[in-house]
Amino acid sequence: MKKKNPAHLLLAIAAILVLVGLAVYSIFGGRTRRDIIGVWVCDSAGVTTGFQCAGDGMAASVHNSTTQYNNWEISHHNLILIGKRFEERRVHDIADTLTIKHISSKSLTTEHNGKTTNYIKIR
Repeated sequence: MKKKNPAHLLLAIAAILVLVGLAVYSIFGGRTRRDIIGVWVCDSAGVTTGFQCAGDGMAASVHNSTTQYNNWEISHHNLILIGKRFEERRVHDIADTLTIKHISSKSLTTEHNGKTTNYIKIR
């Protein structure tokens, strides 16, 4: 019986980990940033609201007079919308972190503060 070389075993494990990492990145890393670009809306209590993410990292609120998004970024599985919130004559800097639960070319499901929201892409 041939003796197994521990270096070969470590090399095989490392190769498997690299392949798994590349697969995860291709599913969530690159695809998420490309697919998030567009206008996303949801129906909340009969009012259509949402946000827009542009390819250059700029963002905007859609039908939301109390929140003004300026920028967006992806970190791990989170969409971070950066901007300002207007409350009772005060302006607060915000960074709303939406955890991406599912994304496709036309739908986005996020979780924020324990609440799940389903968006559809309109542009």
